[in-house]
Amino acid sequence: MCGIFGFSARGITEQQLISATDKLVKRGPDDSGYFFNSPIGLGHRRLSIIDLSTGDQPMFNKDKSIIIVFNGEIYNFKNIREELELQGIQFTTKSDTEVIIEAYGAWGIEKCLEKLEGMFAFAIWDEKLQKLLVARDRFGEKPLYYTRNERGFFFASELKALLSFHDSKNLSKTALNLYLSLTYIPAPYTIYKDLFKVEAGCYLTVDLDGNFKSKQYYDFKSISYNNQQNQLQNYKDAKKELRIKLFDSVQERMISDVPLGSFLSGGIDSSVVTAIMAKLSSQPIKTFSIGFKEKEYDESERATLVAKHIGSDHTLFVVGHEDLLEIVDETLAYFDEPFGDSSVIPSMMVAKKAKEKVTVVLTGDCADELFGGYDKYLGKHYADQYNRYPKMMRAAFEKLIGIIPHTSKTNQILRKVKKVIHSAGLNPEQRYASLSSLGYNELQKNELLKPEFQENSIKVILKHFIGINGDELSKTFYSDVKLVLEGDMLTKVDRACMLNSLEARVPFLDSKIAEFSTKLPHHFKIEGTNKKKILKDTFSDLVPEETMSFSKKGFGIPIRLWFQNELKEKLEAQFKKTFIEEQGLFKYEAIQQLLTEHFNNKENHSAKLWLLFVFQKWYINHN
Repeated sequence: MCGIFGFSARGITEQQLISATDKLVKRGPDDSGYFFNSPIGLGHRRLSIIDLSTGDQPMFNKDKSIIIVFNGEIYNFKNIREELELQGIQFTTKSDTEVIIEAYGAWGIEKCLEKLEGMFAFAIWDEKLQKLLVARDRFGEKPLYYTRNERGFFFASELKALLSFHDSKNLSKTALNLYLSLTYIPAPYTIYKDLFKVEAGCYLTVDLDGNFKSKQYYDFKSISYNNQQNQLQNYKDAKKELRIKLFDSVQERMISDVPLGSFLSGGIDSSVVTAIMAKLSSQPIKTFSIGFKEKEYDESERATLVAKHIGSDHTLFVVGHEDLLEIVDETLAYFDEPFGDSSVIPSMMVAKKAKEKVTVVLTGDCADELFGGYDKYLGKHYADQYNRYPKMMRAAFEKLIGIIPHTSKTNQILRKVKKVIHSAGLNPEQRYASLSSLGYNELQKNELLKPEFQENSIKVILKHFIGINGDELSKTFYSDVKLVLEGDMLTKVDRACMLNSLEARVPFLDSKIAEFSTKLPHHFKIEGTNKKKILKDTFSDLVPEETMSFSKKGFGIPIRLWFQNELKEKLEAQFKKTFIEEQGLFKYEAIQQLLTEHFNNKENHSAKLWLLFVFQKWYINHN
């Protein structure tokens, strides 16, 4: 895992290249390298994983006409290398970086990208074509940002490397509204008006003047739609195929020249990945989980149960929420734009602890999106069930729900019930937008923001949902892969691990598995309210029986209590009337209403206040 930076721009010095690249030191603490031949500059920070002795970058081909900086891992590089060797191409290193160079030289950019299975962001300077090619992996596992201004074109693994080359005061109204709705900012947007993310499955072609064109090389929409028309019918065969594909994916992601382990939460997804690792390894797998002193948030016994079952070398880190509080500032400061998924805090903690023993971890992420693990996939099911009750009965029930106060005992169930009630009155598009918007809805945003910063986000949120034909659940699965994975889940994993110079690999996101998931009928994934059915049935022999019945928890932190106690002073300091008026973004009265209702337990506004807390932290740090 590494960090990359570069440009096709006039008037930029070699020292500026070095300074910007070195801002990515967390991503690559082991080494650095630079190529400068104005107007082209390429910089690289390295975290050594494979071919520790000869994998330095920037890397050149034999006649030095092709130069690359590369962040990521190509899991099938050995197969591609063998294919190229059959064509007479000789290699001088054992690295996947050289395989990309030679694949590009032999086949060109599009066929090269079609061949690559992995997570990556890279840039190639082709001296003969006088073109800079900048590419991002199929699903957006690795981040890649860019900007174009009067000086030229610039790209980087993180926004912090680009801050010297744009106007940081110019906020994007679109991104601000998306953040407040979704809790994150999806590609191609960033919080800055003139900075963008390269979209997943796309590459840019840049000329010497910094002009560029974007092209999609991986069309997951067409694949999903075509597979929906030709779904698998034999459940036994589907299970067999899934088992083979996931074993293959895990095996490819276990290739490493440095210590390797896995995150083990005790949930189905991470347990399956870890159990497969144990089957494939001749040595006990190193596993890591986090436990909480506060029992209502602790599920470490689940991970311990699985670890004993598979015989892993298990490390449990037990922390209190005071420990999480200590890393809130450090965690939020590492993000170059607001990111409101609070589970990044405990994720950061387990990554920090795991780095003490390993450099690479495998995770169970992305199984929920592919195989139906979230409660929101039951949204239509519960809405239909609720609407079967008489209207008068529903009205009385809703009135009762409205007067029950939010406490530590009622909060979780009240949130779920209110979601079902709201969802029951919506059409499929409205339901998807509502269930995806974990922050503010459009009305609430208009109450919060000054008029000049208001913008409706529904069209962007629904872009992928309405962009593909199919039933409601098929459209939801596809949109979540395109929207939620790239913007939230993969961003969280990447930053939590990169802050600690730890590489995370995601076996479920192998493109063959993602494509396979779109061939499955819904009842293979969800039967009644039994989510991830095929995953449980396929791998039940590898993990303890109890694991299959565990309810999904995820990483929880007590935001509601923090804002009423330890973080209350900081929260109120961010929302002083003089500062809010000087900032000019929010309506002071709306924020005060949120605070009052939250502190009086009338409503649990934890999520909404956390979004504002995170935004204000970011704003203060960057202005």
